[in-house]
Amino acid sequence: MERTVAGRLARAALPAVAFGVAFTLSILIGRATRVEGSEVSLVWPAAAVAVLWGLHIRTLPRAAAVAHAALFALLTLVVTRVTGAAWDLSAWFVLVNAGLAGVATAVLGRGGGPVALRDPTDLRRLVVAVGAGTLVAAALATAFFVHAGQEDPPRTFALFAVRNGVTALAGVALVMRLKEATWRWPRPSPAQLLEGLVCLVVTVAIFGRVYWFNPGLPTAFAVMLPAMWIALRYPTTTSTLFLSAAGASIVWATLLDRGALTGIEPHVQALLAQGMVGSLTMVVLSLALFRDSRDGLIVQLEAARRRAGEEAGLLADVLGAASELSIIGTDPEGRITVFNVGAERMLGWSCAAMIGQTPAVLHDPRELADRADQLGIEPGFEVLIHDVAPGSSDEREWTYVRRDGSTLPVSLTVSAMRIVDGRPSGYIGIATDITARKQSEAELHHLASHDPLTGLANRTLLTHRLEEALTRRPAPRIGLIFLDLDGFKQVNDSWGHSEGDGVLIRVAERLRAAVRPDDTVARIGGDEFAVLCLGVGSRNDLEALAERIRLEVRQPYPLESGEQFTGISGSIGVALADRGCTATTLLKHADHLMYRSKQGGKDCVTLDGEPATLT
Repeated sequence: MERTVAGRLARAALPAVAFGVAFTLSILIGRATRVEGSEVSLVWPAAAVAVLWGLHIRTLPRAAAVAHAALFALLTLVVTRVTGAAWDLSAWFVLVNAGLAGVATAVLGRGGGPVALRDPTDLRRLVVAVGAGTLVAAALATAFFVHAGQEDPPRTFALFAVRNGVTALAGVALVMRLKEATWRWPRPSPAQLLEGLVCLVVTVAIFGRVYWFNPGLPTAFAVMLPAMWIALRYPTTTSTLFLSAAGASIVWATLLDRGALTGIEPHVQALLAQGMVGSLTMVVLSLALFRDSRDGLIVQLEAARRRAGEEAGLLADVLGAASELSIIGTDPEGRITVFNVGAERMLGWSCAAMIGQTPAVLHDPRELADRADQLGIEPGFEVLIHDVAPGSSDEREWTYVRRDGSTLPVSLTVSAMRIVDGRPSGYIGIATDITARKQSEAELHHLASHDPLTGLANRTLLTHRLEEALTRRPAPRIGLIFLDLDGFKQVNDSWGHSEGDGVLIRVAERLRAAVRPDDTVARIGGDEFAVLCLGVGSRNDLEALAERIRLEVRQPYPLESGEQFTGISGSIGVALADRGCTATTLLKHADHLMYRSKQGGKDCVTLDGEPATLT
């Protein structure tokens, strides 16, 4: 238990020790680079360590954060005092460093995202954060020296701002990039080895000439050439390491009064050296990160192209496999862009022939025009997509017209493709051949409205057609004939129901032959039939038709045994409808007259003296 607690405490103390040591060393290095006759240092790596320490403190619990902050303040106070600063200046340096770290950390931590250096956006955020922190620190430092009457305010502010800003930017950038680095032993090609060797020689030669073996010629700009070469050709982490080496070289040469900045007043020399390091840092990091972003975008683009190719192949396979479905895609204006194998088989058109056409040409023009009239728009593609909303589809039955002119009933589902800038990027229509379903529906409807034995209309269909005729305006003259077979029971009793069914079928055939094509012949019972006649000329015409039916029914019926059965006749009732007559009353009246024929001796026709007007 004690070992566990001790281990936990050791792990908690390790970051404090590491940051404390790094911060102490950075202050010592900075204080060692003070400009002659001034408390202003040429470099201040403590600024970078302070920002990194502040970022770590943000992640700690309150108690641990307070402890780290106290250690930060104590080290600043003690180390600056040990290196020669007065107590008041040492105490003020605590405030200066805390202000820099606090402001920079607050700006970097805005938004709650990870603090990293991966692209130009991250660099911009880092520059803004470090800039804000260094301005606050420079203002605080200048205020102290102005109060002490020891320094020129503009020069002091510029020296502190540039020094802290450049050192913090370069140092924080270096650490961030090292955290991102994945260390692998490189395996360069011979050409890459040669390029690296040339780059190293040229870089060392230029930096050596400009900052070490230069009698004061203003050639500092020359170091930008190898810097840009490195930034554009090598990884960003390598470029950041180069910046650290270049910055150290420039600072060291300046401290020794060597190179391009020799012979200049010390404060100006310090400002120019830091400005050169800052310029190199901004140029190299900007180029390297923009190159990284470009390379990343290229990788993403290639990956997107591969995915698009894979998805296109998959889509092509799906469209090809869906050979039983017609799949037609269009652009927003209704031009066909997709016409799959199923559509080719279903409609007879090739994909090449239909690309660029409108799907409207595949539809029955009359059906399309009727739908357009319902919607109040012009016939065309808009009719097909009128009810298609984003995120939903419209499914309805249409009639396709094949290339050979034949028609095909389909169930068509039209959907909008993904929405771009508030409008669909296109439409997709998936059609299924419903010929078999339509045939089944027709068969079911026929079974529901027709007699299965004779194929004649049943009572339901007869009643429906009668009601429909009675509601027409102007109403046609309507006649209704009821027929009941006399002697039919003898067929069933003597020869069986099979022979009886055969007789009923022949009666149906004779009735169809006796009436007009537009008349409705129905079987309304076992051996009862009816004929609905529309537009009859007169009562005599209807009576003549009934008499013709009676005579047809009396004809002999051949049986399977070879015999001829002559014992069937018909009792017929004939009724005429008048204004105000309903289907029910007319049916009852015709039935009543038919039974009067039976009661009157059978094998006869009974007509009412007047047309049926029962209500």
